[in-house]
Amino acid sequence: MKLSMWMIANQMTELDVKLEISEDAPAVLNSARLAYATNCVHVYQENDYVVCDGEGDRIYIYDMDVTRAFELVQSVFDAYEDWITLIREEAGRQDYQKAIDTAWRMVKNPMVLFDANNKVLGMTSAYGEHDLDSEWAYLSRYGYSSLNAINMIKYTSGNSEFYSHRNINYLLPPNNLITLEGISYCIYVNHIICGRINLMAKERALNPGDSQLLEKIAEVLQASIGMYTLKDAGSSMNNVFLDLMLDKAYDKTKLQMQMDYQGWTGEETYYVTVIRFTDTSDPELEARHINSLFRMLIQNLTDVCIHICENELILLSSRNLAKETDSCMLFRNLVIHNPVQIGFSLPDYNGILEISRFYRQAEYVLERNSRLLKPKAMQYFENMAEEYILTAAVSVEDKKMACMPEILRLWQEKQKGSEMFRTLFCFLKNERSISNTSSELFLHRNTTVYRIKKIQENLNLDLDDPDIRNYCYLSMLFLKAYDDLCE
Repeated sequence: MKLSMWMIANQMTELDVKLEISEDAPAVLNSARLAYATNCVHVYQENDYVVCDGEGDRIYIYDMDVTRAFELVQSVFDAYEDWITLIREEAGRQDYQKAIDTAWRMVKNPMVLFDANNKVLGMTSAYGEHDLDSEWAYLSRYGYSSLNAINMIKYTSGNSEFYSHRNINYLLPPNNLITLEGISYCIYVNHIICGRINLMAKERALNPGDSQLLEKIAEVLQASIGMYTLKDAGSSMNNVFLDLMLDKAYDKTKLQMQMDYQGWTGEETYYVTVIRFTDTSDPELEARHINSLFRMLIQNLTDVCIHICENELILLSSRNLAKETDSCMLFRNLVIHNPVQIGFSLPDYNGILEISRFYRQAEYVLERNSRLLKPKAMQYFENMAEEYILTAAVSVEDKKMACMPEILRLWQEKQKGSEMFRTLFCFLKNERSISNTSSELFLHRNTTVYRIKKIQENLNLDLDDPDIRNYCYLSMLFLKAYDDLCE
């Protein structure tokens, strides 16, 4: 295990030492030597102290002879190597609590490991519930991070930094929740957030060596969590919203936690947007571009859940990003400056549990769009909904959700006794003839005119537009057939 001079110095806090170490001293040192060697700590006597020189960064040890100092420094290398090996073994068994406790032996400060849903996988057991701050007590008691703690760290570090694949330092203003300075590291597997590890400064102030050590711990845990995620698609390591969209098993408790984190009650309308890279010739470059866009999007769309899945970015929101001015401008600039195409689903008025059907809509428009002679940079599902209903190899329920949302709501009202669905269907079937519609429904002409006017006002439908009219009529035909199928 390669060390930095900071990492070595952190194991000498009880000795009489003086440090001359640069902030960016790298972790490139392999061992201790009594003679100079590249990327090694050169230990030698100078006056009444021992110098430990690691590529120009120095630790001065007093009251110790050179032989003992050399053995001490080399023992630090050996201890770190044994330590990281043990963590790797424990992580390989998914014993994350034991791995975190082992990590404490060298870190000597409290740590917490979370999964993607902010559930505690392990926290330093050397500290009791009331040994740190209010958030530590909350973690100990409930096993999940509090919403306020996450929001405070996100706000302090910057939303994009909070989700970046590197260490972020946070020092919060005085508050009653988190009183300790800390470092947070976001763990990714296959470009998907699968966990987070936090280190707090209780026993001593944190320094660059702690950041380097946290990164090494995260690298070891990442491999384990990656294998666990691949082996168990329904595990707690997966983000629950992504699980829902991909039709995977999900945990109801985790779903409720994530809904709470987003401030969603379940009554909202949800939208899925998929951004797909069209240039897949260089997978490594593509992965870097995806991560770059991911960071940019979470900084600009702070209330949107954004996931990386293979060569796509999947956005889940409770507002219509395809219609709002700011997000539309963002997407237009995105497709101008990047090799991407964007697909938008219909609105999901039926709750978060139906969101997978709308994810498939966004995927469908991108697949169909890619086969066009002149693909559009941004494609909307409503433009391909009729084709989807008629030809797509999807379930009947998927096709029902592909019906025009306004008509779907009218059909749902029909189940409660409303006559508006029947009136509009008859009106369209009779090619918008008021007389023929009135005759078929045994209504006075004025009643028919009133109903049609009310339908158009309530649903905001322009029935003079042939595309809207055709989509509307096909949706009604399908829903009538759906009723017959269910009888």
